[in-house]
Amino acid sequence: METWIVGDVHGAIFTLEKLLKKLPRNARIIFLGDLVDRGNFSKDVFELVTSEYETLMGNHEYLMFNYIQDALIHGKSSMWSTNPAYGGAKTIHSYRDDLDTLFRHIELIPKLPKYLEIEGYFLTHGFGLPYYHQKETKTRQLYVNRLEEPYPDWEEEWQSYKVINIFGHTAYEEPLFGKNYIGIDTGCGHGMQLSAVALHSHKIISVDVDERDFA
Repeated sequence: METWIVGDVHGAIFTLEKLLKKLPRNARIIFLGDLVDRGNFSKDVFELVTSEYETLMGNHEYLMFNYIQDALIHGKSSMWSTNPAYGGAKTIHSYRDDLDTLFRHIELIPKLPKYLEIEGYFLTHGFGLPYYHQKETKTRQLYVNRLEEPYPDWEEEWQSYKVINIFGHTAYEEPLFGKNYIGIDTGCGHGMQLSAVALHSHKIISVDVDERDFA
């Protein structure tokens, strides 16, 4: 069975459905998080992915878990709900008439894994490779870290690790391939593309964003 890893979807259900049709039948499909925010259909994306596939927790799921109940129930605002860069307002709108589904989804978020290790691959939402040996204690860094923003607590030998880190979080114009890492977020949340990579072969399948997801 092939395994495919999908980058950040950001509420783009039509784009996601288009990509899924291109992936092999019976493949194991794993998402790297950031299912929600920015696009119009966060509720639908979260429901589809968590009911039929596997997913990690991204930083946008973390933000949703911490802020959406205050926003919807108590009318409190936050950067997540008011700043278009975060896109939380679109997520709030997608749940506006369905609080039962919202609460069910909220309960799932803390249970989502921060990383997975599969056949020599280290799957994280953010660039997790420099925290590989600290992955049980530096869990926040696994979904917020970026390749372009090194920190003093990065492990010195990460560039020689044999494991290959596949990550999302940072949008690139095309998948980014390094010696022991692959960045697979190709900007779906910014109106660009949604991409998936196959383990071992590193074949890429990408689709353009469907305009309905962000209209």
